[in-house]
Amino acid sequence: MKHFLLTAAALLFSAAALLAQDELPAVRKAVEAENRKVLSGRAVRPAVVAQQRVPRKDFHLWLSLLKEGRWGTDANWYPARTTRLYLSRPAADGNSDIVWSELLETTWSAPAPLCEAAVSPGNEIFPMLSPDGKRIYFASDGLFGMGGYDLYEASWDARHKTWGKVRNLGLPFNSPGDDLLFCDTPDGRYSLLVSNRACSKDSVVIYVLRQETPVYAAVTPDEAAKLSTLAVTEPESGLILSKALPGRVPALSFEEPEDTFDYTLRVGKEGAFAPDNRLPSGLVYQIQLFVSSNKVKVSQLKGVSPVYVHAQRSGKSLYAAGLFRSYAEAEQALGAVRRAGFPSAFVIAFDGGAPLSLAKARKKESSVKVITEEVHIVK
Repeated sequence: MKHFLLTAAALLFSAAALLAQDELPAVRKAVEAENRKVLSGRAVRPAVVAQQRVPRKDFHLWLSLLKEGRWGTDANWYPARTTRLYLSRPAADGNSDIVWSELLETTWSAPAPLCEAAVSPGNEIFPMLSPDGKRIYFASDGLFGMGGYDLYEASWDARHKTWGKVRNLGLPFNSPGDDLLFCDTPDGRYSLLVSNRACSKDSVVIYVLRQETPVYAAVTPDEAAKLSTLAVTEPESGLILSKALPGRVPALSFEEPEDTFDYTLRVGKEGAFAPDNRLPSGLVYQIQLFVSSNKVKVSQLKGVSPVYVHAQRSGKSLYAAGLFRSYAEAEQALGAVRRAGFPSAFVIAFDGGAPLSLAKARKKESSVKVITEEVHIVK
């Protein structure tokens, strides 16, 4: 299935992505309203052959037209006889990202992100691969769209062996509600769409669509509104969806590479997150960059590495750079971090992984001989 890339919507997303993370909530509604105008200008006209309302909490178990695989208790789809898995997994900040893993001899490779364009400040869920393996569909509430969860498609770049060209599926697949899952059936006869656009928040409707090669064409506002209802236009008798039990999740033993990450504080062309956010035992200092309620991209680190992500009770995340065993080392590195683009950065302390006031930390440092495990300086 080929989908049209709506250039104007992509430009709106690019402009919004340049805003500071704390500014995003204030402009999200305005941007989504503009996106709805753009995305509603063109649409595909699939035939709707069936629909069924089911509980939202386990709707995936009702997708009985997907017969070549099974759902796990983690709501991820496990295709039969596959050598590559696409999963939605929690990231360090608690939001979900899409990752993929390849079957090696007896284990799976370490999970890797799908692609940078599919990473947002929100959640990416329900990755579903097309039968030909050339497209993958997923839902996101962080990429800018029409509101709520929108459906997106990424295309396989055979030349560079990567996923890219993430596209919003537009009308009638997306709406201001939560559009949670889109996929093609293995036999290629139907497409399945899951949305709560026409029901209460605790339910969803599974739409069964039939379409040949989809073509996006201009539509009027009245046509767009009618298409968005996804009313059954060509019913197929005997097409019934039934609930299945979750399948047994295959044994997923991931092969984790040796830790070769350089934990020395650096300020360069490209920043990086620390692969392990756990702090060592004893007294340590870090440089706090900012606190955010949104997922932060590598480009927002401004060349600082490594950056640790610490979850807060408020639900926000604290982003801190480096790891130091003395206040003097942290203070020495502070200037480089501020010059990198974080003028409000300051030194913070932890003891045994728990936050500690700077005054108590410096008093403890001066009265207790600190055994240094590693010394991290600025390169």
